[in-house]
Amino acid sequence: MSLSSQEISRMAGLGLPVLCVDTCTVLDVVRDITRETVTTGDVNAGFALLSMAEAGSGLIVLMAEQVTIEIASNVVSVEHEAQAALQKFLAQAQRIHDVAMAFGAQGDLQIHHLDGHGSRAKPALDRWKQVSHVVPHNDGVASRAFRRVNEPRAPARRGKESMKDCVIVEAYIEAASQLRAAGMTTPIVFASSNTKEYFAPNTRHLQGDIAQDLGSVGIEFAPNFGAAKHNLGL
Repeated sequence: MSLSSQEISRMAGLGLPVLCVDTCTVLDVVRDITRETVTTGDVNAGFALLSMAEAGSGLIVLMAEQVTIEIASNVVSVEHEAQAALQKFLAQAQRIHDVAMAFGAQGDLQIHHLDGHGSRAKPALDRWKQVSHVVPHNDGVASRAFRRVNEPRAPARRGKESMKDCVIVEAYIEAASQLRAAGMTTPIVFASSNTKEYFAPNTRHLQGDIAQDLGSVGIEFAPNFGAAKHNLGL
């Protein structure tokens, strides 16, 4: 059992929607802000969900133990990559500005307020960790994840080390199964920006096997915080 019977009863009794977060989605909080996939809407949705979870009256957040391990292992490198990308952008903007000025353009370049973004983003990531209920590993989850890799079923695929991804999704499937068995009827959403492993090739739709497995316990999938907020009905 991933969660204790007491935890399951308490959560089910709250009557709140549940958000299950993937590693990539949490790390997106501190990831490179110059990437084209980041939007203000998704960022604001993430902050709205976070505030609701912290208030304790609008949302339950689950974080698989494997997610906590991966965040601890990868957050520093993600932060460094984000800082390097931002510095590259600032240097490029300055160069473009200088060239434009040489051609007679007028005006001041005001972009340096963007520097230090990492120091503003990290506290938000820490808040996600603090507000989340950790879903522990167990032998049943590991066994089902191993079987998932061998078949393979998404997010596993041949030629890729997928055990960690499968442990995460199986932990959430088990937790959702427990919550549904305890009478929970509110939305449960799994948020993962790792769409390459979950979506069918060249589509924005889940692969059939993972859609079936998540659907069997009433889990909806969301590729970002904006979609998660919508699917949670918030």
